[in-house]
Amino acid sequence: MTSRVRRALDGLPGALAAGLLLLLALLSFLAALGVFGPEGRTRLAATGLYLSGGAAAAVLGGRTARARRLGSAALAALIAGGAVRLALAWVAPSNWDLESYAIVVKAVARGDVVYEVTDRYNYSPVWWHVLTAAARASGAANVPAIFGFRVVAILGDALVALGLLFHGRLTATRRRGVARAALWWTNPLPIAISAFGGQFDALALGLFVLALALAARGRSRGATLVPALLVGAAVALKQIVVAFVAGFLGFSRSRGARLRDAILAAGPFLLLVVPYAIALPGPVLRNVVRYASLYGLWGWYYLLGLLGTELPFPPVFVSYAALLAGGALAWRLVRRGDDGLAASRLAALVFFALTPGFAPQMLLWPLAFAPDRREAFPAALYTLFGVVVWADLLRLNAVNPLALLLAWAVVLVWASRLLPRALRPGPSRGMNPHGA
Repeated sequence: MTSRVRRALDGLPGALAAGLLLLLALLSFLAALGVFGPEGRTRLAATGLYLSGGAAAAVLGGRTARARRLGSAALAALIAGGAVRLALAWVAPSNWDLESYAIVVKAVARGDVVYEVTDRYNYSPVWWHVLTAAARASGAANVPAIFGFRVVAILGDALVALGLLFHGRLTATRRRGVARAALWWTNPLPIAISAFGGQFDALALGLFVLALALAARGRSRGATLVPALLVGAAVALKQIVVAFVAGFLGFSRSRGARLRDAILAAGPFLLLVVPYAIALPGPVLRNVVRYASLYGLWGWYYLLGLLGTELPFPPVFVSYAALLAGGALAWRLVRRGDDGLAASRLAALVFFALTPGFAPQMLLWPLAFAPDRREAFPAALYTLFGVVVWADLLRLNAVNPLALLLAWAVVLVWASRLLPRALRPGPSRGMNPHGA
């Protein structure tokens, strides 16, 4: 982005553009509600709300980092991001994951063991308790259960923002924390993933970002006990966090502390799942231990499929290798002084570059760890293609393979910018320079 465009967005033209986009979002919301007639209650109206509202929020979030009146700019970004989320959560159509949540809630209400009665649940028991509580709260408030599920996912976005705010304030400056929180909160990609998709990756990642903040703050004292407990809670909530645990363990100052932290990180998940695995080994192994994303939609494996070629071994093995590679690089960065954010971004990007399995909600992973200014261009392109993916899911209920392929190509470029700094000998200071 040129300095001229940046000045325009920071000034009156940016404020006017955000206002106009919010007006378009309001009109789309009213159309989706049926205010202009029943024919307006369409996926297209909900998509219009998402695109115009998401763009307005992004403009306001971008203005926060350089605003003279930081508090006012942050408040505007907070309100816009929250309003677009709640409006989209109310009018967006349901989807596979939300229907799966409803199946789980009904199974719990009947007293069934969830793992035994459905293959549409891939997590520890923690999430079904959260879903049950959300359904009960929705009934008490007389709102649809899918809206309640989406609100829980939106709270995950808020938790990531809170974690980034604390991380910036504890390790650098108040402005840095506020700017990073605002940029995340107003990014259109997590808006769609929570407010439409109802996906709760951000809920687990938010706990992990909070753990990084505390670990980075207490690094000189080797204070990793409480952060490790938070990581354990995050893994228990959704096991995707294992992709970042190796980097977190780099904060531990001794082998004993590292072993303790590893046990605390993995222990809660194992304690929750192992009893069910003993009683129901087949379903738990199939749906939880082998929890995998869709294959054939992403990256090099998608291109391989276009050529009609297959791997001579299960593709999940490549995903495991990608997790190990990303984790090793993240651990190296943290050991050399990184505050955990760049290390976690690199772990996500290396995994994305190599894995043959993917799901659209995973697109938010690197964004949750606050890309720095030197990564602004690939992060913006990545967000753009991710928005196209989710706009098509909202509008057509179909995956856009071209947009996913372009997002993967950007991942390769983005990772190539981080890798040299990760592999360079010497301390890694500067991976996350002050500023958003």
